[in-house]
Amino acid sequence: MSLIKSALIGAALTLAIASGASAQSNNVDVGDGIAMVITGDGKMVPLSTQVGKKGTGKINAKGHAMLMQHATKLKAGTIIYRSGTSYYMLENKKIDADMALDHAKGWYDFN
Repeated sequence: MSLIKSALIGAALTLAIASGASAQSNNVDVGDGIAMVITGDGKMVPLSTQVGKKGTGKINAKGHAMLMQHATKLKAGTIIYRSGTSYYMLENKKIDADMALDHAKGWYDFN
């Protein structure tokens, strides 16, 4: 295989991998059993790092029980929005005769 052909194939593979990684970066996934906390400067970090632990660890049974008793479950369609260092939550509810997610279709200026 010629050097030019090898370079082109390598470049194409690099572009394909980068494109796949870029497309996946739009998905925010908090793994099952992982708790996140919002810091004072607006960063969202694993709770484990805020309670003196290293890395991201899963919540144990004691933590799970307390969270299930006191936390509020987010409904499907809930919008989470960050503005500066603050986070906001909007349930997908009817606002001015349309659902919040229907309104959201007009919130972006994509070309």
